[in-house]
Amino acid sequence: MSARRRAAGAGAALALCLFQAAVLAGPLAVRGPDGTRWRINDDDEPTLLERKLPGGGLDPAFGKAGRLALDFGGGDANVAALRVDTAGRIWLGVTSLASGTSSPMVQRLQANGQADTSWGAAGRSIASPVGQRLMVTDLLPTDDGGAWVTGTLYGSQGENDTGLWRLKPNGAMDYGFGAGGLWKRPGAERSRPLSLAAGPDGVVALGVDVLTGQQPGREVYVIGPNDRQPRLAPMPGGPANEDDDEPYLLWGGLGWLWRTGVQTAELSGLPALTMAATTATPAAPPPGEAGHIALNPFAGPETAASAVAPPPPADELPWGWLLAGGLGLVGLFTVWWRGRGKAA
Repeated sequence: MSARRRAAGAGAALALCLFQAAVLAGPLAVRGPDGTRWRINDDDEPTLLERKLPGGGLDPAFGKAGRLALDFGGGDANVAALRVDTAGRIWLGVTSLASGTSSPMVQRLQANGQADTSWGAAGRSIASPVGQRLMVTDLLPTDDGGAWVTGTLYGSQGENDTGLWRLKPNGAMDYGFGAGGLWKRPGAERSRPLSLAAGPDGVVALGVDVLTGQQPGREVYVIGPNDRQPRLAPMPGGPANEDDDEPYLLWGGLGWLWRTGVQTAELSGLPALTMAATTATPAAPPPGEAGHIALNPFAGPETAASAVAPPPPADELPWGWLLAGGLGLVGLFTVWWRGRGKAA
């Protein structure tokens, strides 16, 4: 096979990978609690990052009239995820195609759109699991300034597996996590990551789509703040649905939930439903569930009421009172009858 044909084949395979990454990507839009929004606009070249004010108009103080042209240091790149942390820093999960190979890049910008030079090299971390061809799917910032990154790992025959790694607060690989810095989903089944989600107390979850094997479907792996390996959540992830459009995982206040459609992340990196679940007005408890906290967590305690004897059931007659009344009538009749006899 000629070098030109090999290059064409590699280009086609890479284009296919990019298509899959575009379909299975993290959030590309973020909203803040005040209504401010960030959005990736890849309709133009170069790719633009837009920031809109709560009223919906572009923020003139950001970039050029509300739009910032993204620079990934030359070469083609595919943006897979956008997150904004509570400090206002902007995180971009990117697959770089420089030198004809796919490799991860996590870019961090300051709130004003300038490169955050305290992260990686000039605001870009290209730390990567050694010897892996991969496509970034999602990333999630951590409280200490680092980030979780997940992507699809590609083998020599094009087979794909789920990978997860962690970047330290300076953008370097955390080699203490997983095996040499990389965790792969265990087992011989082929899989791909779907999304990362933040939960309570620093717990992070990774949603996985298992593609082959006897039980293909979804799995949820959770990682605590001090864990060095993810562990499979006891809850079932549910079977995969070919009709699902861009499934993603989130914490719904009571447990992990699957949602489909375009994912909008909150400013903190938490999915939108997390905030909605904690701030929504409690709904009226369903009949028969008031006070049953396990069944209806939003129901308050039952209101204390004064003790009142319950009325007798409608289908039960007061036989005690009827008997006493009957005996009284018999006694009165006896007295009347005796008096009538004496008068005669």
